Amino acid sequence: MNETYSSSPQISSRIAGNQADEDTTLQREHDADRATAAHPAVELSGISKTFEGPSGTIHALRDVSLTIARNEFFTLLGPSGCGKTTLLRLIAGFEVPDAGEIRLDGEAIADRPPYQRLVNTVFQSYALFPHKTVGENIGFGLKMRGVAPAQARERVDEMLSLVRLEGMARHIPDQLSGGQQQRVALARALANKPKVLLLDEPLSALDYKLRKDMRLELKRLQRETGITFVFVTHDQDEALEMSDRIAVMSEGSVQQVGDPVEIYDRPVSRFVADFIGETNFLDVDVEAREAGALVCRTADGGAIQAAGEAAPGDRVTVAIRPEKTIVEPAGAQSTGLEGEVVARVYQGSTTTYHVRLAGGQVLTGRIGDSDGDHRDFTNGDSVRLRIKPDGARVVV
Repeated sequence: MNETYSSSPQISSRIAGNQADEDTTLQREHDADRATAAHPAVELSGISKTFEGPSGTIHALRDVSLTIARNEFFTLLGPSGCGKTTLLRLIAGFEVPDAGEIRLDGEAIADRPPYQRLVNTVFQSYALFPHKTVGENIGFGLKMRGVAPAQARERVDEMLSLVRLEGMARHIPDQLSGGQQQRVALARALANKPKVLLLDEPLSALDYKLRKDMRLELKRLQRETGITFVFVTHDQDEALEMSDRIAVMSEGSVQQVGDPVEIYDRPVSRFVADFIGETNFLDVDVEAREAGALVCRTADGGAIQAAGEAAPGDRVTVAIRPEKTIVEPAGAQSTGLEGEVVARVYQGSTTTYHVRLAGGQVLTGRIGDSDGDHRDFTNGDSVRLRIKPDGARVVV
């Protein structure tokens, strides 16, 4: 007699129960994934941190709040001593905040030790184990977590392929170039599949060409892995080239957060405008607002339009990028800033002019080969600097 298990009420009930348990488990996992996806990768709320130094209390961070999205390349940018590395160490768990809250995927982690956070760090020095092979370095974290050897080897091979170091598993760090060592450090940090990868100025030890090459590699790795990268640097070019968003920091505070275009073209403060790229600053008096733009005049009579918030009668400072200027013969337009060329610098694809205005201030104008026909000027020529639309912006 042929038996079918489904004809048994007891077995049918057991199968149905098991299926229900499995469905419940899958639903819980799905709900957890949805809940996680609803939260930013990192949330920092009201973070403050002080240290005691020889000359007294150092305020490393002052009431910093930031939200870093999932799968984002987020950069902390600023000069030495601005607090960016301290902020990174707080996310990693190497420091504890004096005040504020740190959340990873919606969970508070400020009181958790580093090994209980799904966060890995790539240091400036790489910190590779000199006596271990490349493969052993990459697999070290997997071994500490008790991952089965066969699975760990598969993961190491996957990481070697990701950072384009196939066939180098048996090498030791001393046999590698600086760029290769950095890739090993990245592979080791990525092997554990962290939710967030923290990078503390990892390119600073490389030469200029290799640094430029590695920018592209870092961005490729971030896109391919889908892991949130939090990158610390003082190099504006690195930040502008790689980042989805940038937080510009100064003296323990965040000055501005935005995408590279916003940070460069629409700085909110004189510090941001000065720190990011090359900028002219000019004091002007606001005469009127026309068609949404401020009509401004310099002390020596020059006229320009600027973007920003101010009222007629205000005296403000505007920031003007050199490439936002048009250098033309004096008297060619009714608006602009007249002056004399005091220096001309040819740089291949661009020519930079330093122009002394009637009041004595020297401004920089830059013309690119792609700007079309333009006249070359020499020292002593009288010229007019005309500002492109939205090229001047009020800063505080």
